[in-house]
Amino acid sequence: MGFFKRNHRIAVVLFSILFFIPPSFLHATEYYAFRLTGSDCTPCHTNPQTGSLNQTGTLYQEEGYRYPFTGKGIFLYCLWGLPLLFIIFGFYRRYRLWRLGKVEGKWNRWKERWKSLTLYGLGHRTIFRSPFPGMSHLLLFWSFIVLGLATLMIIVHEYLFLGLLGIRFIDSETYPYLRLFLDFFGGIGWIGTILLTYRRYLQRPKALDNQWTDAISLALLFLLFFTGFSVTGIRNHLYQSPFSSWAPIASSLSSIWTKIIQEENTLRIIFTILWWTHLLLSFFLFSYVSFSRLLHLYTSPLSIFFRNMEPKGALPKMDLDATETYGVGRIEEFTWKHLLELDACTRCGRCQETCPAHLSGKALNPKRVVQNLKHHLETVPQKIGEREIIHQVVTEEELWDCTTCRNCLEHCPVFIEPMMKLMEFRRNLVLNHGKIPRETHFAFRNIERKGNPWGFDLEKRMWWTKDLGVRQISPGEKVDLLFWVGCYGSYDDRNIEVATSLIHILNRAGADFGVLGSQEWCCGIDLRRMGSEYLFQVNVKKNIDLLQQVKFQRILTTCPHCFNTLKNEYSQFGVRWEVIHSTALLDELIQQGKVEFQSERKGIPVTLHDSCYLGRYNDGYEPPRRILGTLSDLILLEMKRSREKGFCCGGGGCHMWMEERTGRRINQMRVEEAERTGAEILVTVCPLCLISLDSALRVLNLDDRMRVMDVLELAAKRIRT
Repeated sequence: MGFFKRNHRIAVVLFSILFFIPPSFLHATEYYAFRLTGSDCTPCHTNPQTGSLNQTGTLYQEEGYRYPFTGKGIFLYCLWGLPLLFIIFGFYRRYRLWRLGKVEGKWNRWKERWKSLTLYGLGHRTIFRSPFPGMSHLLLFWSFIVLGLATLMIIVHEYLFLGLLGIRFIDSETYPYLRLFLDFFGGIGWIGTILLTYRRYLQRPKALDNQWTDAISLALLFLLFFTGFSVTGIRNHLYQSPFSSWAPIASSLSSIWTKIIQEENTLRIIFTILWWTHLLLSFFLFSYVSFSRLLHLYTSPLSIFFRNMEPKGALPKMDLDATETYGVGRIEEFTWKHLLELDACTRCGRCQETCPAHLSGKALNPKRVVQNLKHHLETVPQKIGEREIIHQVVTEEELWDCTTCRNCLEHCPVFIEPMMKLMEFRRNLVLNHGKIPRETHFAFRNIERKGNPWGFDLEKRMWWTKDLGVRQISPGEKVDLLFWVGCYGSYDDRNIEVATSLIHILNRAGADFGVLGSQEWCCGIDLRRMGSEYLFQVNVKKNIDLLQQVKFQRILTTCPHCFNTLKNEYSQFGVRWEVIHSTALLDELIQQGKVEFQSERKGIPVTLHDSCYLGRYNDGYEPPRRILGTLSDLILLEMKRSREKGFCCGGGGCHMWMEERTGRRINQMRVEEAERTGAEILVTVCPLCLISLDSALRVLNLDDRMRVMDVLELAAKRIRT
């Protein structure tokens, strides 16, 4: 690690050489004389049918089967040096821009990083969530990978095993299979190119924006495969190679050429033209890589490998004492990884396809944010520091539109983080300039003073628990489950019903639990998502001091926002607690047989809204579904956008306190989607979702056809007494 840090230029050169072996070298396999009668080795044979050698082939034998450095060979090697220099130069230009960013420690957790590269890079795990483009890209990707490895194998055979050791593993028995192997993977690469072209220019999905560089890249790839197959097929035909049947695609293309051009001399001229065309196309394509969208051949694997390995639900902690500037206001205030991500973006549009702000007609488009930042990065580096990002590159409206649903991060195939960048902009606005949306002032002030966003008195927090006989934990006391009720469960009438349902279930299961009562304080999630890291850290320290005074096995929450904050963000401050969401606990109690439900057969259709902070942030998709599966009178109807693709309720990212002034209301769009399923009950697992969706239901006058209920309410009503 130290070597690469001290010698980064050498590291760049080595990476560029080792990472990409041009697949076009495959047609240089015909340069190597395997001494097989009828082989394709025209450079060494005057007549491959008989195996008679020309001067090059004779020299090849005389030098112990080391390929001779003839004038033609040296010329071609020099030619290939040019695109290699272009690749290195182009990559270094981008690398120099990444180094403008701040240092960030990503040189750890190597096993997990290699696993990620295998699953998400080689395996296309995220890309395959969209099957057609995923398969198309996979065909082209694996064609390049396999053909590159085959080229490497041939070079090793030629210069190491055969040239130095005299060992041959490509012979008359293995060569036909090699020929078939190359033909097959060249074919799937060609098919992948055609399918990607079809999708971009005929299907024309809204998420794709076409640029002239896209057409150049696809045209070069198509012509490279076409000329490669044509050269192989025509050569096999001219020399009547017995191995032509082992290259079916090339032979089929050759038959078309021979029907068009029947005169052999003319066909030889066409063969020569195609050979040089293929070579020059290869030179141009690989010279073009680092200056086009094909740069993602390098940057996408790097972005995957160096992806954020922290818990998905955690924003990075700021060292307020050591930081001179808060958040990001200039491009150089990003980390180098954030700048690398700008080059890894291929404009596939998966982030904007799932962004609720964009889909509801608001200013924010995460793809455009990333692309605008990339264009800003490409300005003259000496002038970058003179230009502020906020207002000039990204507008305030865009950064406040984000609901922090994490859809953009979840669906990006190469782990670009638009949401994290927007959060850094919010931090810069709030901490450096004191700017927040006007309507959020009261929530900020109330959380700071009263520990809840409405400013209710602390003495009234959880007032309703006294009538239920819930145990309030005092300092030094011990309990198995510490029920963190949260602000909504403590004060909001609708969510008090949900918390009451959970208490009935816990009592029925004989659980040992208690609450903090009036001592509980807001967990601070809205403060951090709004950008006020200072107030968030003040809240965290206050709550940690409180929680360390009592003893418990696990913290239980009904609110996914509290759950995520206590589980994934409080750990940044030196504490480790086991935090469990109410759906996971109820699922656990059902599995243990401590909770049973009455068996009924009414067949009520319900649909489940996946909470962003329980689902995408913490993978809590299955417990709510298993609970609904045990309630025999309910039939679950999934919405089109569910699980990882679930649509936001519109309340996250402090939007419970902000007005939606442009576009459609996100919560109304979600309710309309739920209504289309024909469900009578819209099931939630989050206090914010419950309030937001219930409000939309009433505004749309759908409350006579559908109800919004928490899964805990459904379970509590059906529990067997």
